[in-house]
Amino acid sequence: MENPLQNLAVTLYETGAVKFGNFTLHSGKKSPIYIDLRIVVTYPHLLKQIAKAYATVLDQMDFDILSAYPYAGLPLGVAIGLEMDRPLIYPRKEMKTYGTGKSIEGIFEVGQETVLIEDLITSGKSIAEAFAILKAAGLSGNRSVVLIDRQQGGIQQLAAENGIEVTAIMTLTHMLDHLIAAGKIDEALKDKVLTQLGII
Repeated sequence: MENPLQNLAVTLYETGAVKFGNFTLHSGKKSPIYIDLRIVVTYPHLLKQIAKAYATVLDQMDFDILSAYPYAGLPLGVAIGLEMDRPLIYPRKEMKTYGTGKSIEGIFEVGQETVLIEDLITSGKSIAEAFAILKAAGLSGNRSVVLIDRQQGGIQQLAAENGIEVTAIMTLTHMLDHLIAAGKIDEALKDKVLTQLGII
């Protein structure tokens, strides 16, 4: 039987969105794996796979409007909005200093409940930032959906400190298991990645 998440993990690997080696992350930490979901905009078939995966989770939730945080989250949000035929807004990373000076792009009403789309979660800092902007504009909601949880404690930290509930479509461990099942990597590489990241 076909496994959509395994197919998605393989496509992420084959397009180079998931790489193995020695990388320095935005935080300055070293990592044996790099996940770059900014490149998925180049691959329409991958973007469609991702949108379907998010839709499967979002279909179980009640909300009024999707929101997505630039930069990596925004094209995902657009693809998901098209897949689900749902409206989308996005909080700006930089406040607009001209024109309308908006902090959020798109049309919404105060009090509407939003679910935030992000690409992945490490510390959860960007998700907290996005919700601060959304709440300041009068939107409600405390849920976010991400494609991959890097299992670095971000989900637990956001829940404890901000009351934000994050649902991950895949954990890093699950993604590696899918790649092993598809014959793309071996157990030794999985163990190396999880050990270096302190997951096991």
